[in-house]
Amino acid sequence: MPNRPSARRAACLAAAVLTTASLTACGSSEPAPKDGKAPSRPQEKPTAVSEDTQVAKAAEAFMKAWMLDPADVKAMCEHETKAARPNFTDDGGTVDGCIASRKTLTERTPEADRAPLRFTIDHVQDVKASRKHPGGKGVLATGQRDGEKPFRYVLRLIKEDGQWLVEQYEDVYEGRYGHSADPVADVLWSMG
Repeated sequence: MPNRPSARRAACLAAAVLTTASLTACGSSEPAPKDGKAPSRPQEKPTAVSEDTQVAKAAEAFMKAWMLDPADVKAMCEHETKAARPNFTDDGGTVDGCIASRKTLTERTPEADRAPLRFTIDHVQDVKASRKHPGGKGVLATGQRDGEKPFRYVLRLIKEDGQWLVEQYEDVYEGRYGHSADPVADVLWSMG
């Protein structure tokens, strides 16, 4: 029968050897570069885009298409749910019908020397269903041109055909919600 202290020492020695071998295997067998920089490693695969990021990008694309002078009506319609399109009761909300319904937006004339419009999308959050709209995600879209006062809209987005699309958009009036930093849920509920 082996001596217990000797068996314990042998087990510890074996663990130390295995740990050293594992650490050595993890290291690079490449010699260190002479310039002192770490050797380049293969690029990691990009991580999946978060749902909130997808929602924010969809909301920004809709706002930019809508607010262009003239508006990009096709892109605007493509970023809306079928039910949100103005032609839903006429033809079920087709993109072609939506484009025809919004023809006047394509006739806007850009103002000369006007600063470019920027959008900030924030306050992405889950929103409950309202009387007219299903639950989904809500965002606050703030638009501004240099030298002009910012304006705000809240948007409700839902997933339709695997994409986040705008279901509802409401102007954030300065009087009622001007004081609120995050009016998303209140506006979508009260106006929806």
